[in-house]
Amino acid sequence: MNSFATIVYYTSNREDPGFENRITFRLLKTAKKLNMPLISVSQKPMPGFGKNICVGDVGVSNQNVGRQLQIGAEEAQTPFVISAEADCLYPLEYFSFIPPFKDRCYRYDNVWILYKFKNVFKKKDYSECGQIVGRDFLIKCLKENYCVGRGQWNPVLEHGKNVPPSYFPNLWDYYRTHIPIVNIKTKEGMHSWTGTSGGIAPVPELPRWGSADQVNKEMFG
Repeated sequence: MNSFATIVYYTSNREDPGFENRITFRLLKTAKKLNMPLISVSQKPMPGFGKNICVGDVGVSNQNVGRQLQIGAEEAQTPFVISAEADCLYPLEYFSFIPPFKDRCYRYDNVWILYKFKNVFKKKDYSECGQIVGRDFLIKCLKENYCVGRGQWNPVLEHGKNVPPSYFPNLWDYYRTHIPIVNIKTKEGMHSWTGTSGGIAPVPELPRWGSADQVNKEMFG
C-alpha cells in the first residue's frame, strides 16, 4: 500500500446517484491503480468505496465539509491527505505530487469548471477540491481555524459573514501538471456557481478529457 498519502473523499450525497457513481467509479479505479488508501466520509452509506465512514444526514454546509474532511484526516495513517470531492474528475497526475513540507497546503492550480450541459470549460484559480496537505497540519487548521467554536455540525448553508474563515490563511503553495481537474457544476451540490479566472478565455476541450460535449455525454448520458 502506498504509504505517503491517503485520499479522503467527502460528500453530502446530494448529487444525482448516477452522476456520483460515475465519479466514484473512476476515483476507486485510480486509488487501486496507485495502491493508495481511500477513506470516504459520507452522509449516506457507501459500502465498498474505500473505508467508508457514514456520519448520517447532517445537512449541507461549509462547516460540515470541514468536519467530514477532519474525520477522514483523523482516520488516515499517512503523512499526507489528498482531497477528493463528489463533483470532480481527477487525473492520475493529481495524486503523484509529494510535497516538500508537511506544514503547508499545496493546491492544484490546473482546475477547470464545467457547468452541466455547457459546451466550454472555464479556468478556476484554485479550489479546495484539489489539494494535498500534511495530515497533522490539516487537522490542526480545521480544529483551530475553520470549525472552532461552531459545534460539531451545522445543517444550514452559510452565506456572507457566516461562512467559516479559510483554514489555511497565507499558508499555501501551488502545484500543477498538464492534465487538469474538471470540477462539474450540476446545481445539486453545495455551490451551483463559482468564480473563474479573469482574462483566461473558456476552451471547448481539455487534455485527457476531450471536449466539454464529450464529458457531458459520459457523465450525464
